[in-house]
Amino acid sequence: MKITYDKEANALNVSLRPGVVAKTLEVAPEVLLDIDKKGRTLNLEILGAREKIGRRNFNAVSIGNTLVKLTALA
Repeated sequence: MKITYDKEANALNVSLRPGVVAKTLEVAPEVLLDIDKKGRTLNLEILGAREKIGRRNFNAVSIGNTLVKLTALA
């Protein structure tokens, strides 16, 4: 899993597995899922991420008991 943040686009991307995107679904406003032809989730993208997650919580995310710092792109 890889978590990145594109500062210019204000988009948080969580890459779950490699693969070829067959379809992108908008599961909520500005929340997109890329899926492959077998229906497996490849990526989760949150547009307008700072506003949705909150500026206070934005520098890192918790995965289980591990705190992961977000890598800013651009």
